[in-house]
Amino acid sequence: MNPTRHPRRAGRPRRPGAARILRIRYAAVGVVLALTWMGEGNEPAWGHALRAVLILLIVPPALLLSDRRLTRAVYESAHPRWPIARLITVRTAIISAAFGAAYLLGCLVDPHAAHSVVFLGVRLLLVLLTIPLQIRAAHRMRASEVHPSTDPVVSAPRLIGAKLALIAAALLAQTLLGHYTPNASAMVAAAIALTAAIVGPRIHDWLLITPTTPKNAPSRAAA
Repeated sequence: MNPTRHPRRAGRPRRPGAARILRIRYAAVGVVLALTWMGEGNEPAWGHALRAVLILLIVPPALLLSDRRLTRAVYESAHPRWPIARLITVRTAIISAAFGAAYLLGCLVDPHAAHSVVFLGVRLLLVLLTIPLQIRAAHRMRASEVHPSTDPVVSAPRLIGAKLALIAAALLAQTLLGHYTPNASAMVAAAIALTAAIVGPRIHDWLLITPTTPKNAPSRAAA
């Protein structure tokens, strides 16, 4: 499979309301990143960054790879209930495992710090609250006449590079602010959320690639 760059002008027109949905998604990502950064408020700045990088290295590659295969199964299945359940279960498991791994890493990095499970619980709750939205999106995708294998997908290397740049900027900002205020962690977390919500939708098209698909894409199974 040879991915190619996805220029906006050559892409399929977005559905009405797609821009609003995109903004909501990036705002939600920003909130999760901010909570991840604040997960252990008494950690040094590099501890925050280390946990964020761990999540970054786990979630995008695993999630994008599994989504590509499972969304195809959802579209082609005549009985989508179980394929949709598998898709959502795998997504939830990957993200939850990444959050759990980041929490354990924090315990290893500074075992004497007070590691609260409250932020971990909040992040997992936010993931669970997205399940109805994921179900709705899966049914909307099935209603489309376009096979999901032809849709542009997010490039894991580009996504990782963009988020690494954000983490590096956050690390630098907290290191500098830490000399002047004890609330540097909260200030940087708020800046992360705002940056993801504002910049994310603007660079979204740059993050996309269009995979090269076979000429005869599999059709949906007959009911």
